[in-house]
Amino acid sequence: MATETGEKAEVVLENFVETMFRMMMENHHRQIAELELTGPQVLALRLLRQGPVCTGELATALRISAPAVTQLTDRLVRKSLIERRQADGDRRSVIVALTARGRRAVDRVRECRTDVFCGALEYLGDRDREMVVLALGKMVSALERYEAQTADGLYEASKSHSRPRKEAHA
Repeated sequence: MATETGEKAEVVLENFVETMFRMMMENHHRQIAELELTGPQVLALRLLRQGPVCTGELATALRISAPAVTQLTDRLVRKSLIERRQADGDRRSVIVALTARGRRAVDRVRECRTDVFCGALEYLGDRDREMVVLALGKMVSALERYEAQTADGLYEASKSHSRPRKEAHA
């Protein structure tokens, strides 16, 4: 009985993740096309939403070279989404930060992502909605703990735990 419940949970979770990922990616691609941005530019903007960083840190976080981060930031400056300034006390170091327009763009992407999930929640009753939100909060905490314990992050863990997709049975 426990195995059957575990298998059903695995199927439901896999279908949830696949559906959510597909919907989020479709929404994400539509938004970045509307904003005329590339994937790496959106990632840079999301990182900068947390606060200004030097270009070296941005390159490291994006896993790109210094020349590539310069090209990326040049384009974002031309679009008035970020601004550059010299770091205090170090003329060689350049700090990049979001402009007000850049913050609005990131916030718009976040709002649209939230709208997808909240729109789906509208199909549930109040009690079910509360249960889903509670369960997802617990799942996020569990995922964060799992990620923290995995030395190389989720990528390495996923390679050793990958399973073929199972179909749900009614």
